[in-house]
Parts: sequence; structure tokens; C-alpha cells
Amino acid sequence: MWDVAGGGHNLALAGTATASGVEQDLDRFTAAKVNDGDPGSRWASGYSDDSWVQIELAAPARVAAVTLAWESACASEYAVQTSTDGTAWTTVATERPESCGNDVVRLPSGSEPVRYVRMQGVERATTWGYSIYEFGVYGAVDRSG
Repeated sequence: MWDVAGGGHNLALAGTATASGVEQDLDRFTAAKVNDGDPGSRWASGYSDDSWVQIELAAPARVAAVTLAWESACASEYAVQTSTDGTAWTTVATERPESCGNDVVRLPSGSEPVRYVRMQGVERATTWGYSIYEFGVYGAVDRSG
């Protein structure tokens, strides 16, 4: 799946993941599991449509694509958002996948460097929360600053 996103390095691996919540506050579903490089671990949210998980990148980057490896508790609609400061968010894509699985979301070219990338849930596909094995962020670290 990562090669389909345009190759390169997964910038999320060096980033820090945080989330709006964790299913039943279980350690095995914490946000850190979404970018640990282990396809067997996962983040799982609480049971709310507006749940989110985000990656703070190690350095600002121009993001070309995001990959989401969903577990069977996926979204029927979600947004990919970016931010320079973790406070003001811009929706760069809205997705309505037909089924759970692997999503590759290509972002508009010419994007400004960002520090944060978020999966913002809009509507769950199940009564459970959202569950993601891996959240990948692909692009180029901004060297202009």
C-alpha cells in the first residue's frame, strides 16, 4: 500500500500520534499504535462519530498522500485535515469509502508545509469506534526554513 502512495518515506513513523480518545482507555489501543510501524497493532477510538487521530510530524513537510489501514471498524465518512500549529485545521480531503480496508488519499499538489495531519471522523460504519492499524503520511520535509 505504501508504494501506491508514491513511495518515499513514511513521515508518520518519526512523528507523535495523539487522539480524541481510546476505546475503553485500553493501553493496547492507544494513539501511539497508529504510527508504530507494526501492522498488527492498532488505535481504536471511543464510540463517537466525531473522534479523531492525528500525527504531529517531526518537522514541517509538504504532504502528498495519506494512507489509512482500517480494521473492520472503519469510517463511512471521514476528513483528512492538516494544520501548521495543531489548532487551526484545513480539510484537504473528504472520503466516503465503500468498504473497510486500505485507503490512499492523495492531497492537492502545491500544498504548504504542515506540521500536523489528522483523520477526523464524520460517520462510523459500525456501532464501534474507528480502528486504524497504520496511519501513513508521505511527502517531503520542508527544507526552506
